[in-house]
Amino acid sequence: MLGRRNLILLVSLGIQICLCAVLLVFTNQGTTLAIDKDLFKVSDQTEIDKVLLMGSAKPFELAYDGSKWVVNNSFEADRQLVTIFFATLMQAEPKRPVGELLKDSIQEHILKKGTHVKLFEGENLVKDFWVSGNDRKTETYFLLEGDNVPYLVTIPGYRLYVASLFELPDTEWRDKRIFNFRWENFKSLTASFTGDTKENFTISFQNKYFGIEGLADSDTTKLNDYLDAVSLIKGSRFLSSGESSVYDSLSQTAPEFTIVVTDIANRTYELEVFPGVPSRIEILGRLNREILVVFDRQQIARIARKRHYFGR
Repeated sequence: MLGRRNLILLVSLGIQICLCAVLLVFTNQGTTLAIDKDLFKVSDQTEIDKVLLMGSAKPFELAYDGSKWVVNNSFEADRQLVTIFFATLMQAEPKRPVGELLKDSIQEHILKKGTHVKLFEGENLVKDFWVSGNDRKTETYFLLEGDNVPYLVTIPGYRLYVASLFELPDTEWRDKRIFNFRWENFKSLTASFTGDTKENFTISFQNKYFGIEGLADSDTTKLNDYLDAVSLIKGSRFLSSGESSVYDSLSQTAPEFTIVVTDIANRTYELEVFPGVPSRIEILGRLNREILVVFDRQQIARIARKRHYFGR
C-alpha cells in the first residue's frame, strides 16, 4: 500500500513538473511575441532626408540634398556608410527589454554616454531614440526618447556590435575621396616638390589631349594612369581634433609635395603630403590646408610621380 501511494505521488509530481515546464515555455513565447520588432524602425526609409546624431563627440547632421547625402551641409557623405546606416536601422530588432534590476543603471548609462538619434522627413520628426553599448562593446541598447525601458538590440543572424556605427565621429562619415573631380570639369593639375623644384610640373589640356606644360614628348599612358590615380585617391580616414594631436608636430613641417587641382570654375583643391615616418605605416596629408587625413602608403606612391617620370 505504501509503495502504491509513493508511486501515485511520484506520478503526480512528474505531471506538475511537466505542466510547469509547458507553462514556462508558453509564458516565454508570449513575452517574445509581445515585443514590437518595428519599435525603432520607420515605415518608409526612402522618405527620410535628415538625420541628427548627437553623441559624446560633437553633434552632426546628415542631410539629403536631392542627389546625395551631405555631412553638416559641407562635405559629401560616404555613400557606402550611409547605405550601411539605413540597412542597420532596417534590420536591427529589439531582442528583449532590459531586466528590472539593470533597467535604471543602463538607462542612465545610455543618456550619459549614448548617441541621440533623430530621423526627419522634411521638418517632421518621425523617430527619436538613443543608442549605446556596454563598456565591453558586446551588447547594444536602444531607448525611445521619453521612455524608461531600454531594449537589448541585435541584428538576427549576426554577432555584431551594432552601436559601433552610431559612435563614429563626423569625420568618419565624410566621403574619403580627396579630389573627386569629373573629367568634364577638370582644368589643370600642378604638382610641386619641396626642395626639388626642377621636378615640378603642370598638366593641362593641350591640342585636344592632356599634356605636361613644357614637356612635348611625354608618355601618354603614364600621364593618363597618373591622372586616374589622382582622381580616385581616397584617404584611410580624416582625423578628428583629438586624434590629430599625435600628428601635430609633423603637420608643422614642410610637405614633401603638394598637388593642386583646378576645375573649369577656377576652384582649387589642394593636397599636401608630408614625409613618411618609419614608425608609422600611414602617410599624413592635409586637405585645403585645413583637414588632416591619413593615407595608405601605396595610394600615395601612385601620385608621388615627378616630372622626369613622364618622359619617354
